[in-house]
Amino acid sequence: MTTITLPAIESGEACLATGSGKLRVPGYLLEEKSVQVDEQMAEQLVSAARSAADGAYAPFSRFRVGAAVIMKDDPGKRIFAGSNVENSSFGGTICAERAAIVGASAQEFRKISLLAVSTPATLEMPLSQRSPCGLCRQVIREFADEDTLIICDSGEEGFLGDVLDIERLLPFGFRFAKQ
Repeated sequence: MTTITLPAIESGEACLATGSGKLRVPGYLLEEKSVQVDEQMAEQLVSAARSAADGAYAPFSRFRVGAAVIMKDDPGKRIFAGSNVENSSFGGTICAERAAIVGASAQEFRKISLLAVSTPATLEMPLSQRSPCGLCRQVIREFADEDTLIICDSGEEGFLGDVLDIERLLPFGFRFAKQ
């Protein structure tokens, strides 16, 4: 296990007065956070995500994506992999991240430990071009907790990828209020 530090992120609140009332841009503060990463597990997941991307069915976009996940509540620590599968109706398309999570959920696992995503066509691009889409971010949030980590494959020599937690991946993500 290796300890890494996720940096603090801070943005201040801003307000704009309009003729109809004020508009507020909420501030945000994420404190620095030290997390434990099993580097062998991370390497296996990135490799599994890359392999899953090879099996993607992307005849329309040609944008292949692979994902692999290990669930915290799986005592066997199995790797569940998925790839994106496009559909002519587009609404029937499923992303790799959701395919992997759905596979784990079907086995009754509910908490993500580590998720890796690989987008072979955009590995050299900025993180915004190789990170999960909005829908996948929300699904990841449903199965994430404060210890969940997401690795976005970078393809850079000597790097496994960029590491985020769910708050850094999806600030202000939606959750039902606890009753």
